[in-house]
Amino acid sequence: MDRSKARCSAFDKAVNLLAFKSRTTQEIIKRLNEKGYSSEEIDEAVEKLSYYGYLNDQNYTISYIMDNAAKKGKKLISIELEQKGIDKNILDGVYSEVNIDEDVSIDNIIKQRFSQADLCDDKVYRRIINYFLRRGFTYDSVKRVIKKYKSYDEDGTIFY
Repeated sequence: MDRSKARCSAFDKAVNLLAFKSRTTQEIIKRLNEKGYSSEEIDEAVEKLSYYGYLNDQNYTISYIMDNAAKKGKKLISIELEQKGIDKNILDGVYSEVNIDEDVSIDNIIKQRFSQADLCDDKVYRRIINYFLRRGFTYDSVKRVIKKYKSYDEDGTIFY
């Protein structure tokens, strides 16, 4: 029996992978390599997928950024996309097109998750800042937004 008839083509396998979730070109290549397809079969499948519009790294990047911007910072999103094989040029191009305001995301997270937090307590304050830094938000953005939640009266006492 011919080897190509014993299993589905690289294109069919890639379509099945894409049916479950969107993937980058690099992810498809990696998965097809793991399944034992030859580089020629993989190249042909990727070319065909791109031609039909099933595989588009720019659209994937836009979708990924829009889906994650509310809970992750630009830095973390960029790292995750680079790990998925998205080219830095595509990433920069998409970020120039898509307007993501980290301050709004930070503000929403503070309202949802930290509305009862005592920002006067240094330990809590540092913990909140570290929470945002681990999620890829910039220190300047975090400080700027948190500062809005701190108010001072005439004698320097903090209140909310």
